[in-house]
Amino acid sequence: MRRTLRALAVGAAAVALVVGATASPASAKTRTFTDKAGDALPALDITKVKVKNKKHVVVVRLSVPGLQRSKLGFVVIAVRTKTKGRPEYASMKLRFDGTGWTPLSLSGDELDDVRCKGDRMTFGKRSVTVRIPQRCLGGNTRSVKVGAALAARDWLEKGEPEPEPGPDAWGDAYPSITSEKLSPWVRYR
Repeated sequence: MRRTLRALAVGAAAVALVVGATASPASAKTRTFTDKAGDALPALDITKVKVKNKKHVVVVRLSVPGLQRSKLGFVVIAVRTKTKGRPEYASMKLRFDGTGWTPLSLSGDELDDVRCKGDRMTFGKRSVTVRIPQRCLGGNTRSVKVGAALAARDWLEKGEPEPEPGPDAWGDAYPSITSEKLSPWVRYR
């Protein structure tokens, strides 16, 4: 009886270790990060960032519960790959009065345009989703880190200095509007 209980305990511990190792956030191909609520105007306040690092595409979804597309003037998603040199890419869309939204652009480390067919930015009722094919990220097959920023139209037109976090801030960023830090790594596939 004692031997059976010991075997069951050892077996349960082994199963817990295996399940814990395979289900840990660091090994996931999809990760969700939270951002402090109330650190920007409600129309621009990012509260959650979900990253999917899939075989053919990286998808970044920003949750903005009070999203008002009419107030948006700038959306940028930064993606750093875990390949040699840690290249970083930026997917960006701007909106100016009178001309509307610029086409989605993807640039590399040297701010050079990266030709990319298949990248998209879509606006939902409470979210902004950016889809970047892996082939546009240098054929990435490794982990990625991301950063995101939203800014109001006023910022583009007035050229105001960077905002301080707070309920009246004209922009928000994940992980922080006051640093260039990116998210933790999100594993490939």
